[in-house]
Amino acid sequence: MPRNVVQYDLLISCPGDITSEISVIEDAVLQFNTQFSDALGISIRTKHWRKNSYAQSGGKPQALLNEQFVNDCDAAVAVLWTRFGTPTDEYGSGTEEEVEIMLSSGKQVFMYFSDKPLSPSQLNEESYKKVQAFRDKYKDRGIYFTYSSDDEFEKLFFAHLSQYFLSEKRVAEVKGERHSELKIVGIDQSQHISDNAPFIRFVPNTKMTRSRYLERIRALFDDISARKLEKRIEMPEKIAKCTLAFNKPVEISESEQKIICSVADQLGINIAEDFFVLGNLSQSTMTPSIMGGASITGTKAEEDKYDTIQELLETISKALEWAPIECAFAEKRCLKLALQNGGTDVDEDIEISLTIPKGSLLPICEFPKLNNDEMGYLLNDCNMSEIFGICSTSMYSDYDSSIVTNRRFSPRVSMPSIFPGHTPDYSNDFESELADVFCYSCFDEGEKYIVKLKYDYIKHNAIIAFPSVIFVKDLFDGIPYTITSKNSPEIVSGEIKITDDIQNQ
Repeated sequence: MPRNVVQYDLLISCPGDITSEISVIEDAVLQFNTQFSDALGISIRTKHWRKNSYAQSGGKPQALLNEQFVNDCDAAVAVLWTRFGTPTDEYGSGTEEEVEIMLSSGKQVFMYFSDKPLSPSQLNEESYKKVQAFRDKYKDRGIYFTYSSDDEFEKLFFAHLSQYFLSEKRVAEVKGERHSELKIVGIDQSQHISDNAPFIRFVPNTKMTRSRYLERIRALFDDISARKLEKRIEMPEKIAKCTLAFNKPVEISESEQKIICSVADQLGINIAEDFFVLGNLSQSTMTPSIMGGASITGTKAEEDKYDTIQELLETISKALEWAPIECAFAEKRCLKLALQNGGTDVDEDIEISLTIPKGSLLPICEFPKLNNDEMGYLLNDCNMSEIFGICSTSMYSDYDSSIVTNRRFSPRVSMPSIFPGHTPDYSNDFESELADVFCYSCFDEGEKYIVKLKYDYIKHNAIIAFPSVIFVKDLFDGIPYTITSKNSPEIVSGEIKITDDIQNQ
């Protein structure tokens, strides 16, 4: 799960004779991040001139380094041995200048002096005297430590780093810098975020609506009508009998023709006499096709026309199944809401309470009543979470992205009855599926409903939609709400205003 982390930059300041200590510092910082970053939301990043500086003209070297990264660092670790470093315009060395910059800004400086042994031939006495003078400068301020080996330095530095960043004051500062900022926002018909909650017409979240089915059906009628084929060639009786033993003509059945003609009549489409003519298309009675049925043989034009008629029949069937569902909810109005975290920290265990006038909310028990076949169709052939849900866009995520514990279940698929001619009762499964899709707790409080919803998690600077639309009966002023969460010590109270967006649809 992603976390919001406060990043601190640690400056490593040292002359050129300090080498192994740099690796020790890097390892200690890595160890700290590994142990504490996730728990406390603190991460430390090292800065050093060897890896963070870049070529730049127009200034003195140290001044450019200060501008590039030194001034922005939050703390520093300074390590000296025998060399003092190159003088700058204002200080005896770059290390001294960096230390003074940090101290004058009130920032933390970890300072260490190495007492590791060194061959006299490698010692520059003049430079070493400067190191000692620098050491004496800070001896009464209690800000430096000495060490005699890399192992001793590692223990000292990790202890000091941890003590500083894990202090109660520092942890409190970090927590004070990070907080969630939760509120309820609306989603309009164009899937844009709004500070208000638009009162909109319910449109099922599906690719194939009734109007699109009709468009497709009309297009298929036109396609089939344009496919002109000659009538079947009549063969002599003896040849026909022999041929029929192995092949039979392919024809559109009377019942299928009746369905197609009925739909055409309702749509005001004239069907030509040759609409169902399939030429000499035949069906083998001996050789099964790859799909398990009889093999269809004919010209490409004949086979294409037959396939297009079958597609028309399938589209009509799907349209007839879908139409009652869409009609049942055609006049319904709804709200689309989302939870927004505009803060700098993640939040968890979020509970939202909405107050909605009783006469305005359409609870599940008042949803349009569907017959058993329609319920079975929704359960077995549709994704109800998708139809009534609010899908992700570039502006917000869907509700499932906030779930850690499994409170929502996959769509139920009712098994068909093993007894021929028996249709199972879908009512119980349908009610359970509705409860999963509209996973709100609704409490009757006299003249109002208290609607509650839980989110497991929302990251900072994120918007997550409610699990589904909220059906409402009429326009009202607004929805007062409260939000409680793990990382918010106080209850968040607010109200989202309801605006009429029907006129724009």
